[in-house]
Parts: sequence; structure tokens; C-alpha cells
Amino acid sequence: MSDQTFNLLREPWIKVRHLDGAVSEVGLLELYERAEEFSDLAGESPTQDQAVFRLLEAILIRALRDHAFFAPHSDVVSTWQTVQGAPELGELVNAYLLKHEARFDLFDPVAPFFQVADLRTAKGEHPDASALIPDVGPGLFSTSTAAAGQRLPAAVAVRWLVYTQAYDLSGIKSGAVGDPRVKGGKGYPIGTGWAGAIGSVQLLGPTLRDTLVLNLPVEAVVVDRDEVDADLPPWEREPDGAAPRSDEEVPPRGVVDVMTWQQRRIRLFPGPDGMQVDGVLICNGDKIQRANNFVDPTTGYRYSKAQSKNGVDVFFPKTHDPELTVWRGIQSLFTEDGSEQGKDRKPFVVTQLRTKLAEAVMDEYGQSKTMVRLTGMSYGTQDAVINGEISETYPVTVKLLGEGAEQLRATAVQVVQRVLSFRGSMSWFHRQLLVCGGAAPEEAPVAPVQSWLAALETEFAQWLNYLGSMPTPQDAEADWARRMTRVTRTFAAQAVEAAGPRAAIGRSETSESGNLIIHSSARYETWILSKLSENLHMSKGENPS
Repeated sequence: MSDQTFNLLREPWIKVRHLDGAVSEVGLLELYERAEEFSDLAGESPTQDQAVFRLLEAILIRALRDHAFFAPHSDVVSTWQTVQGAPELGELVNAYLLKHEARFDLFDPVAPFFQVADLRTAKGEHPDASALIPDVGPGLFSTSTAAAGQRLPAAVAVRWLVYTQAYDLSGIKSGAVGDPRVKGGKGYPIGTGWAGAIGSVQLLGPTLRDTLVLNLPVEAVVVDRDEVDADLPPWEREPDGAAPRSDEEVPPRGVVDVMTWQQRRIRLFPGPDGMQVDGVLICNGDKIQRANNFVDPTTGYRYSKAQSKNGVDVFFPKTHDPELTVWRGIQSLFTEDGSEQGKDRKPFVVTQLRTKLAEAVMDEYGQSKTMVRLTGMSYGTQDAVINGEISETYPVTVKLLGEGAEQLRATAVQVVQRVLSFRGSMSWFHRQLLVCGGAAPEEAPVAPVQSWLAALETEFAQWLNYLGSMPTPQDAEADWARRMTRVTRTFAAQAVEAAGPRAAIGRSETSESGNLIIHSSARYETWILSKLSENLHMSKGENPS
């Protein structure tokens, strides 16, 4: 590394959105000092913001553990209340950061932040800085050309550095000198960054300070001293070298370890002024254990029947379905234990609200505008390409997540199940319209059904916003029935009109019993509306033969 410096505590690099909507950059010290003045992070992409937030939460956890006020196994409720109400929270975190300030230099010659100082390949080569940005140029994230990305401001580079450790795609990497796994100068795939393998669930409060507190896994703050000493972030461990901590996949030592997991070994090459990054080398790092790795509080875990053998249950982190993110996500969050998905595990940030902690959180945030954000990454072939980001935010009050809201959650799950089951009917309806017009499609068209789902998502978000204040689950169910009926009737009518005169006239065929059957758009419009009534338990419909 060079003799340049970029101090992450003092230099502005974290993009934040102020309560008035303005966006600026702040350093770590300023962020924690003024966290109640910001509404959210505002980086280049939702996954980048999530990666930075994981870092911020890990720092908060370490700072709270460092504060002698909390003894091992302290009461969870009083601990959370103390943290939430502490006027000196920013000072406490910053005192911790200042103790470790030397490890937060992006270009330190011995222990650069989230990097390896002397990382190199056998040929001594490395790409330009654009390698930090996924699909630079015409791809998913960059708003500039590849040429402009060849040199990055240090503030931009550090945001993408944090992102890369969390979400980097899999595939062959540069082979680092000193990594025993390298063959032929290449580092062979060890998987994506850990955050890319999970579906993150984040509770959003009115301010960034509130969001940090709402997502605090309280039990992780008050663990035994031996667990605290083992669960260290990179800046409190000996600096990483090119070699991994283990040649095999290893489990994280705790919540801080998993939130700052070093899936890659990286080295940034600064420009002469220390405010730019000219190049970057990205190699393989620590391969994380994915099965039965339960320490991450932000993700749910799915039971794997195929992998579970000899009485040992095996779970993997849940990811978000890119096509049905909100529906599957809300279904997963709201489904009660002991249901069909009872073996699956919910994110700890959600399950801790179904304990005695719920009342304390309700006292503080019961009347506040809170939301749930679902963030993830969708990868392609062998996780070596990025298909797209997943980021959905929905109004879910803490009341809906806490104790006493079981019936409302059950109503929401039922609504989701109805939508997902009715999706098949909508697909069949659209296929039949094509058949009525003389086509012979092998599969139903996807776009019309996706448009219908998108319109329903808007209605679902509004419905969720009012769900906590609905007088009874029956009122909530009736309100949803009206919304789904209105949207579906509109889309069905538009589809019939778009099918045109030929589909309206239709075609005829003789049934096995000798009866003449007319297949027309009007017939199938009647059918889909009948199926809708059946779906909503308003009346019974019949499938036309």
C-alpha cells in the first residue's frame, strides 16, 4: 500500500438521506452523532445500502458490548429500552470507534480497512477500479461509462468495497500469492458474498437511529464474555493475509462476524492524492458455511427435507423470490409457527418482537410509521452473473409483527395465498383468450399476469398500511376482497378488449356428448370472474368444460 490515507471515521463517504430529502456524505463519527437527523442511506444501489447498514449495525453491537453497563444475560427488555432511550448513544459508539481508529484507514500500509495490504498475483497485475462496480457501463448499477469508472473517488470506492465483501458474485477470481487453494494462477469459485445468499429483512423506523435500534438483535448484545471475545470484526482481529482462515468452509463466530464476513481478499490501489482509487485486486477469501448457519438475525431459514438425514435437520438461508418478493416475503414473515411452513425459521429481528420485548417496542413505535424492507440479489448461471437486485419496501407496523396480532397476520397470509392460487387461473384465462382468437400457444403469456400482480401489489401495500387499524380480521378480509375484485375486473375487461373481434366471435367445437361449445372471450371473462368469486369465498363458480 502507499503512504496515502483515507480515514473512514472522519472523511465523508456514507451517503445518507436527510429528513427533508436532501442527500449528503458523512463519515462514521458524524453518522452516529447525527443518526436521528437522517431518514435512510442513499447509496448507488439498495444492496450497497444494505451492505453498509450491516457494517453500521455491527459497529453498534460491538460498541454496546464494549460498554460495561450491559452484563452477560442482562434482561433483554431493559437492555433494549436503555439503548433506545440513550441520549449518549452516538458518543458511546464514537468512543468505541476512536479506540480502533487506526484500523479504519482505507489505505493503511499494514491493515487497510476490509483489505489485505500486500495482496498480489504472481504476475503482479490488477484491473482498474471499475472492477469494483458490478457490470460497469451498460450494466445494472453504473450511471457512468466504463471509462469514467476506471478511477473512482475514494468515498465511492469504499462503498463498493463494503458491497463487494457482502454481495460479490461467484466465479473464478484472481489467484493470490499465498492462498493455498490457487491452481494455475486462478482462484476457483467459493460462492457469493454471504449477503447475496440470503433474503435480508430490515425494519425501518422514522430515522436512521431508529432503524439501527429496531434491527438490534438484543440477545447478541448481552452474550457471555467468551462469545464476545470470539465474535470479532476484521478491525479487531489480526490483519488478514492472502490465505483464508480455513481451507474449508467455516461457520461465523457470531452476529458481528457474519455481518462483516470477508468472503473476498481485496486490495485497493490509491492514486497519488489519496482521494482516488486507480485499481483493485479481488481474490477469494473466507468460504462461509451456509447450512445450519443461524447467527445472522436478518434472514429467515428454510428447512431442507432433501438434505436432512439421520435425524439431523438441515436449514439454508431463505432468499427472496424475484418475481414474487412481496407475496412470498410477507407470507414468510406472517406465517405462524406450527403451520405448513412451521419448520422454517423467521428472521430473528422479527421473532424477537413476539416476546416480552414486543410491549417495549410498541410503547416507542406503536404510533410511528414503520416499514419492512426486503433486500436481496438474484444471480444467474452458477451465481457467476447478476440478474438483478431485489428491493421492496412495505408499510408494516410493529403492531403487526408483535404479540396479539396473530389473527391479523393470519388474514394477511390468507390474502397472499389467495393471490398466489388465483395466479394460475389468470394465466389460464389469458391463454384461452389467445385460443379464442385462433392462436395455439404452448404456454400462457407472462406479461399480462405480471401486470395484474403489480397492480395488486400497490393495493396490497395500501391494505397493509391500514391492516393494523382494521376493527376485525373480517373487516380486513372484506376490504381486500373489494380491492382484488376491482383490480381483477379491470384487467379482465382490458384483456378481453385487447383480444379483439376474432376472440369475441370465438370458435366452436363439439363436446364428447355431442353438444356445441362456443369458446369466446365473453365466455372466459364470465369464467374468470366466477373463479374470482370462488377464490374470495363470495360464491361458487364452475370451470367451463
